[in-house]
Amino acid sequence: MSEFNKRLVRLREKNKMKREDLAKLLGVSYSTVAKYEQGVREPDIETIKKISEIFDVTESFLLGSTNKEKEFDPIAEHNHLLKKYGIEDSGFFDIEKWKQMGPEDLKQLEDYFEFIVSKAKEREKEDKDSE
Repeated sequence: MSEFNKRLVRLREKNKMKREDLAKLLGVSYSTVAKYEQGVREPDIETIKKISEIFDVTESFLLGSTNKEKEFDPIAEHNHLLKKYGIEDSGFFDIEKWKQMGPEDLKQLEDYFEFIVSKAKEREKEDKDSE
């Protein structure tokens, strides 16, 4: 069994997905997914791309050329958090919303900024110490 086959099975099972469900998402038959998992058939590049999107892993991970499931992308992570907390819909970038903040809100924001800056300084120090 190739690394792709093992990882496909592991990802599908980890996500509690049946072969039928994956087949529907990919627009292929159940038997095609079974053949991918058994190593009898290899998917084309478009299907590999779809599989990586479905399971939110890199194509390189899926194909076995890296063990990192996902590369860290700070912009994507930032956007994910905005969506997760509904900030993109709440007028986060609307100055009028900021004007409505009370003293407690501003204190919490300041505490958060202080935390972020201290963590950045710690990382910077660790980077310098490791050089």
